[in-house]
Amino acid sequence: MTDMTGLDRRTLLKLGSLLGAGLALPALADNATPGTRGPGRLLIRDATVLSMDPGIGDLEGADVLIDDGAIKAVGKQLQGNGAAELDATGMILIPGLVDGHWHLWNSLLRSSAPKPGGPPFFKSQLASSKRFTPALTALGVRLGLAEAINAGITTVNSWAHNLRGPAFAQAELQALRDSGLRARLWYGYAQDLPATAAMDFKDIERVQAQLRSPDYRRLDLGLAIRGPERTEASLWQDEFAYAKARHLPVSTHIAVSRQMQQKRAVQQLAERGLLTPSVQLVHATHADADDIRSISISGASVCITPLTEMRVGYGLAPVAALHEARIPVSLGIDTLVLSGNANPYMLMQTALNLAIGMTGDEQRMSARDVLHWATQGAADAMGLGEQIGSISPGKRADLVLIDSRRLGLFPVADPVASVVQSATPADVDTVIADGRVIKRAGKMLGLDVAALAVEAKAGLRELRQ
Repeated sequence: MTDMTGLDRRTLLKLGSLLGAGLALPALADNATPGTRGPGRLLIRDATVLSMDPGIGDLEGADVLIDDGAIKAVGKQLQGNGAAELDATGMILIPGLVDGHWHLWNSLLRSSAPKPGGPPFFKSQLASSKRFTPALTALGVRLGLAEAINAGITTVNSWAHNLRGPAFAQAELQALRDSGLRARLWYGYAQDLPATAAMDFKDIERVQAQLRSPDYRRLDLGLAIRGPERTEASLWQDEFAYAKARHLPVSTHIAVSRQMQQKRAVQQLAERGLLTPSVQLVHATHADADDIRSISISGASVCITPLTEMRVGYGLAPVAALHEARIPVSLGIDTLVLSGNANPYMLMQTALNLAIGMTGDEQRMSARDVLHWATQGAADAMGLGEQIGSISPGKRADLVLIDSRRLGLFPVADPVASVVQSATPADVDTVIADGRVIKRAGKMLGLDVAALAVEAKAGLRELRQ
């Protein structure tokens, strides 16, 4: 790795060994205890299964058989034929959660949100971004990924908007690969890149070629652009054309504030025919009726991040309007700087409450609607809906067990509502990513959290020097 400053190479390698080992996904061996290495089979017994598959529905006291990383069967009293068994009595099984938008790189700056009298968010972030190194970037990504696993997020969208050179991109890429999670690297730009300067197309091509390797089979690539609100038309049109030529999806922040909405960015894209199903629009807090209509017609998706949108002053996500227009929606943590931690359950609950609170109609949306956005809906928006998003035979085994026997969850009158309105990351008992158990009995497998805390503290100190 080149262009490294700040933490030295020895420290980076130490971080890699600690966190890479901690986030590696140990496979299940035949007749083995969950968490041991080697190829194998796993039979989850007696769970309340929320499949998110209309053909399967919800099942009580059901089993799920996993073989070679794939879901083989869903039903009752399945035959394991020598598979390791996991007793899920009293637990709710859901598909692995898909986070649609996350700036993982700045996780070390947790809860450094604006304060009265202090610098505004974007000014403070711009100053901090210049002090990041590839090593600190990797550490921030790994910290966020650890929280993702802890919460039951098995697919992440890493929106990398502080890539200050190829070494930064490689640091993010390596951290994502080592985690074993499914991920999309949205290749972006440096925070202080001039509005007249283009992205590093040459390095994007390098990364795209690298991702063709089987070693990166759980990763793919997208283009994170500044778009019509932050660059001139000639620049962002070139970026869209480049993405189309390279068969890459595009993501951009849009309609984030009243001031930005005056640029009518959604309509600029629509008028040029650039809104397609391969385009993700992030936030859209101030999208109006015309924008909603254009997005709906185009098939483009929207990712909302209600917790951070409120905290940074963007406003309230138009949740009900997006839902009623049948726009593909996903939910995002966005940044630990503003969200404080990675809690996808609070995110789901907040989205549901916004839809109802802003319309005054308590039946406007359901808990199942937002759980869909966090699972199958988000997978569909990524183009991965045939691989993940539901507990269906043939799909990859990305699964989460929530312990409904914990205080704050029982009694369970409606398991879907309990997941959305009652669960927290602390209630996540087991996380399985691509058939490998990475959290069991409430503990992250192989991850030394105390060591991670020491490294994160040192990383934050490095940023503040």
